[in-house]
Amino acid sequence: MVGTMAGEHADALNIQRERQRLLISARQLLQSSEHAGLDRAVRRAQTILMQARQLGATSSEIEQLKLERAVLALAQACSHAGLSMATQACGTLASSWREESSGTGCDLKALNAWVYPRSVRRYQLDILNHQPLAVELKGESYSVENCRADADRNHLLLRRLRDQSDWWLSSSECAEGYKLKDEPLQPAPDASTLPRRGKGVILRAGNDNFAHFIWNELDPLLRLLHEGRQLNVVQDNDTVLDLSQLERISRVAPECLAEHPSVRLGGTLVTAAARNTVLEALAREAPPPPPTKDSNPVILLGIRGPGRRQLHNEADYFTGLIKALTQHFDRPLILLDGFTYQHNNRHQPQSQQREQACTQRIEAIIRCCRDAQITARLDNLSGLTFSTWLQRCEGVSFYVTHEGTMQHKLGWLKPDIPGLCLVGSQRAEAITSWHRMQCEGAGSLSILPTDLYAQDKPPDSEPATEDRDRSFTILDVERAIALSMEQIKAQLEQPEQL
Repeated sequence: MVGTMAGEHADALNIQRERQRLLISARQLLQSSEHAGLDRAVRRAQTILMQARQLGATSSEIEQLKLERAVLALAQACSHAGLSMATQACGTLASSWREESSGTGCDLKALNAWVYPRSVRRYQLDILNHQPLAVELKGESYSVENCRADADRNHLLLRRLRDQSDWWLSSSECAEGYKLKDEPLQPAPDASTLPRRGKGVILRAGNDNFAHFIWNELDPLLRLLHEGRQLNVVQDNDTVLDLSQLERISRVAPECLAEHPSVRLGGTLVTAAARNTVLEALAREAPPPPPTKDSNPVILLGIRGPGRRQLHNEADYFTGLIKALTQHFDRPLILLDGFTYQHNNRHQPQSQQREQACTQRIEAIIRCCRDAQITARLDNLSGLTFSTWLQRCEGVSFYVTHEGTMQHKLGWLKPDIPGLCLVGSQRAEAITSWHRMQCEGAGSLSILPTDLYAQDKPPDSEPATEDRDRSFTILDVERAIALSMEQIKAQLEQPEQL
């Protein structure tokens, strides 16, 4: 009996929500239709209102919508005539009717809520689904009229109910999943030139950094594809995956953005689905080699080279670590990792300069090893494409690398491999913990004690939170090597489980 009552209550609640959705949809059609398409919009609104009536909408609710439409039309006419007080009075009256009939709109917290675990925000899905959206900001009521995605953010066109003025509400960038920001709205004087919201919505994706793509953009697309959606996507950059390889995604030309509303879907988690999708695509480009009978450990050392967050005595540390590895293990294969090319930056001068800087540092380390008569099997991976790099990393059992994108290559694509992260910041433990939290199924990631490092003196203008970007020096290289070896041996020499 209790289960039956609960089911009936849920059905009634769903009917109520659908009725409310239909009423909001009709309101938007009546209020925001252009003169050229007015007859068609009114006919569609009438059809929707009939559906709402079948679900229990009252005659007074429907009549109030029509009165609201008439008063807002009067407000628009007063605005064109320069009658500001009359415009405001009409807008206030219509606003009071809306509050009586449908309650207040969503606040930013509700619009930014996740639809799936850390994937797709509610406002993004509602825009894609052409769902009417009402927003309450600082005591004012707005309707969402349109959305435009540029190279970095989403921009929602809001219409203030009180005076029918248009405003832009912008999102943050991809690292926050395009979260709508609680910042002052910006006037939108050019709103009339935008494509109407009724047109099909185009998705925009393709951050120019592979880590942001798999962390912030790929899982939301996969979630919708899993539901059987057909998606039209403008892909700004192909870093490690051409989205047209995915079934039911059609890549469309960027020129289509001028004719259709657009939105970026965001997330903040490298899911197993996103990771496997990328790995499968890269494996098609360069299949992994057949397994070998070589049981010697394969250890990857990530070399950053000069630049931001550089380790000043990097060559000394890694040369000494290579010596320690070759003395302890029987002929280990040591991979020296540097810059890896994405699909989109192979011919970019800035990327080529970065790759050359990393490669030169690796070559210097190799020379130091030879001069010190360190006999080691060394393999330089810097300058490879992602697919070839992944192929050559097959069999890695441990890695030592810098934090950031260098760690994400293995840490996010092969999270089962344990690693040691070099972080010069005093907040090293929090930083490495954060990196692990961004990846589903993340494995072990250890650090060295922070008293081993000394960071460069910060510029006066630098916020304290930016200390992770400062370069640093290892104060006691021998101790750092000894502690690193302890971490490596602890992972590679674990007793076999009975």
